[in-house]
Amino acid sequence: MRLFILIFTGFIAPILLVALLVANPLGSGGSTGLGTASDTASNEIDANAKIIASIDGMKITQNDIDRAAEDNFETLMQVPEAQHQLFLSNLVAIQKLAARAALKEGLGQSEAVQQRIAYQKERILQDVWIAEQVNARVSEAEVRAYFDTYVAPELAKQNNDVEEVQARHILVATKAEAETVVQRLQAGEDFVDLAAELSLGPSAGRGGDLGYFLAEEMVKPFSDAAFALQMGGLSAPVETEFGWHVIRLEDRRIVSPPSFEELSEQIRAFLEQQERNLFFDELLTTYDFQVYGDTSPLMPEFDDDVPLKDE
Repeated sequence: MRLFILIFTGFIAPILLVALLVANPLGSGGSTGLGTASDTASNEIDANAKIIASIDGMKITQNDIDRAAEDNFETLMQVPEAQHQLFLSNLVAIQKLAARAALKEGLGQSEAVQQRIAYQKERILQDVWIAEQVNARVSEAEVRAYFDTYVAPELAKQNNDVEEVQARHILVATKAEAETVVQRLQAGEDFVDLAAELSLGPSAGRGGDLGYFLAEEMVKPFSDAAFALQMGGLSAPVETEFGWHVIRLEDRRIVSPPSFEELSEQIRAFLEQQERNLFFDELLTTYDFQVYGDTSPLMPEFDDDVPLKDE
């Protein structure tokens, strides 16, 4: 069971941009008017850095890709996992071309750019410093205590013999389309290929693979059909609120409740988020903080004498 859901935020690119970058990777040559390698600042990199790609002589390293992934986490959720590297390489390539062109035009010294650089420097310093401060506030003993106090008792209530299944599906809009899918599969066509071709679901890029899941993690008609299948079995069309599914069972297994070691990082992240919020409050109340202009409270104030719900 997923006890904690960590929410990450990032820039959400338009769907069209995602599609264009995946479908039309850079690096096929051609002039864009963005200058040549000699027009930009030095493209020096760490001698040990792993080179992932290059654009017009400028190297794209794994560190570049990792930073782009952090900045575009939610965007990546719209891209098939197998194409993450290509998508991120495109983003970094565009960034490097644009930055080189901007430097060539002298924008690096403009007031607007310098102001944004100063802001980003402050933000990076903040992120690193806050992370260090918050990390120091959450000890391994506190993580263990949270597990023992809140998580372990809940796990103890669960049945140790919990069944999960792994399944693939092809999602289409109508029953007729689903029946056609079944016919094509029974005629010998490959499920993975058909999922990539026809499925409307986000798992299409993975050949329809949904990974392992518990019965309660899917809508009931889907779960009932998936859990009733034999290994390798193919379902009849199944209707849910999302459309019509054709399901193939890949595997089933019995899993035990997760251990402390398996959950410790999630618990730590949860506790660190709580500490981060408290630390922010401490900073704002410790120092002389004045807001000029609109002084509306961020949250409504409640009368302590008024109950929040009927008692």
